[in-house]
Amino acid sequence: MSATVKIEDNKKEKLDRFLASVLLREGIKITLQEALGLMVDYALENEEDFIKRLKELPPLEEDPAWKELESPKHWGVR
Repeated sequence: MSATVKIEDNKKEKLDRFLASVLLREGIKITLQEALGLMVDYALENEEDFIKRLKELPPLEEDPAWKELESPKHWGVR
């Protein structure tokens, strides 16, 4: 089974450059899907380090989209 994931354009561009550099330096060519799968596996294997990084992120409550959910606007559409 697979899923579609949206990532920011700048992160997608960095990931593409990283995969290109791996190909040039090491001669290893992998797909974006394979790379993301390996990254997920790595994060799960290094759970404590990953959680430390998560704690460095700003709280969800500071996200503008989250704030909008607290005071939704009725558009009059049924």
